Amino acid sequence: MMGNPEKKSDSGRKRELTDPFHLLKPGWRANLAVFGLLGMLIITFFYWQIRYAEKTFTDHVNEHASMVAGLIRLNAKGAVASQNVVEEIISTFLGNSARFIDYLDAVAPFSEIELTAFASETGLSGIRILGKGEAYREGPSRWLSLDENRGMAGKSYFFHLNSLYCYSLPRTEGKGTILVGLSDVRIEAFQSQIGLLHLLSMLPGTGGIRYIRMEKPASPSPGSITEPIIRIFSKKADKIAEARLSLGDDILVIGLDAKQFLIRVDQLWKEFMVFSAILILSGVFFSWLLLLNQNAYLNQVRNFERRFAREKEDASLGRASASITHEIRNPLNAISMGLQRLQIEGNELNGEHRELVANLLKAVKRTDGIISGLKRYAGPITPVLTSVSPDSVIRHILLLYREECNKKGIKVEYRSDYTGTVSGDPALLEEAMENLIKNAVEAQPDGGAILIRLFRKEGGIVISMENSGFTLSEHETEKILQPYFTTKTRGSGLGLPIVSRIVRGHGGNLNIQARQPGRLRIDLSIPVNAHGSGFEFITGGGS
Repeated sequence: MMGNPEKKSDSGRKRELTDPFHLLKPGWRANLAVFGLLGMLIITFFYWQIRYAEKTFTDHVNEHASMVAGLIRLNAKGAVASQNVVEEIISTFLGNSARFIDYLDAVAPFSEIELTAFASETGLSGIRILGKGEAYREGPSRWLSLDENRGMAGKSYFFHLNSLYCYSLPRTEGKGTILVGLSDVRIEAFQSQIGLLHLLSMLPGTGGIRYIRMEKPASPSPGSITEPIIRIFSKKADKIAEARLSLGDDILVIGLDAKQFLIRVDQLWKEFMVFSAILILSGVFFSWLLLLNQNAYLNQVRNFERRFAREKEDASLGRASASITHEIRNPLNAISMGLQRLQIEGNELNGEHRELVANLLKAVKRTDGIISGLKRYAGPITPVLTSVSPDSVIRHILLLYREECNKKGIKVEYRSDYTGTVSGDPALLEEAMENLIKNAVEAQPDGGAILIRLFRKEGGIVISMENSGFTLSEHETEKILQPYFTTKTRGSGLGLPIVSRIVRGHGGNLNIQARQPGRLRIDLSIPVNAHGSGFEFITGGGS
């Protein structure tokens, strides 16, 4: 029942190691979905803004077109009414003038000179008095060419002829007809001032109207005012919205200034480009942050897997070594005791046999040391953290090896740039330093040099030790921290692995480099405030 979850966990961890980027996929999908949604929102908002601006401007054009059409319609009605009123006034004036002339002529007949003077005084263009037959008197002479007597109908007659308003009045008792005329020049000027053409010429330049004109349709289709057909176009200098609508038998064409509308559209395009650029840059930036976060998460997963694998291997090795050391140490103790008894009680042994027994005891002792090292490496390392001075630890170990270094001609140089304390286990740190110095001394049996530096770096301390006498290649240097790898004739190959475990137990790291041929450099990095094996402090080489 407990096996399946462990298998699933192992398979999941294996997948994370073999294909760690599958962890990125959900994040990238979500990231693309979010920015895709933002892009759709911006496009929708931009489209709505354009449509709203178009609708607003179209409504504006519609209002102007309807207003102008209404003005034209009112103007047409007013022109017709004013024309009727003017003609009625002229008809009344001419009728009264003709009756007054009839009265005066009945009292004392007018001569042509008197008719000319009277017409000039009253503002008339001319007066003609028709008698019976074809005789007539007029003044001024030939002011009107008239081949027929329009007053023969026996009633008053008002008409417009040859730029003149004329009135024909039958005389009393059938004595003839009086015909008077008035020039329409000033009347036409007045009509033009209130007419449609004048209105169309006055409207351009007001309310954004660029031009107004009346056109004849290609196929006549009389009708009332309908909804305008709007067309917006832009030339090099002109930005015009043209509205066309039917007005009676003609087409009313109104050109409105579309500059502000086109400027607003350009502004919306610029805003869209700015928002798009911001969205793209934000997408790149936040995707980069997401990638950094996911890479950090993947690194944590990888580090956890490495620690898990290492701890699993150490646990397996610990169980195996406990069994092996238990099974081997008992017969070794028996062999050692038997050999010691032979040395004590074997008086019959000659010198050669005694030397053989002594060598066997040494071999048993060496084997026991290997078993002790294996047990030490495989066993748990749990630092008891206290305040420790790394400078004092280094000086203490150097003091122990000073005499041996002097005998072998090894020059030791120690430089300390840090005199503070760290959180660590004094016994374990001394064991680690002793292993490092011991290896450096044993690597130089014919003399050499050891350089040790202590300095502060990135929240921790670094103990850098460099020595000569190193004979491994770059490829072999990578294996130096593996258990049982050794270049010594009688070495166990567990010294540096034990040092590495002690450093990791303090939350630090051990870095080995061979920068120069024949020289080995080991950097031991420990944080100032260690937190046990759950903390990993990684640093490169020293300065």
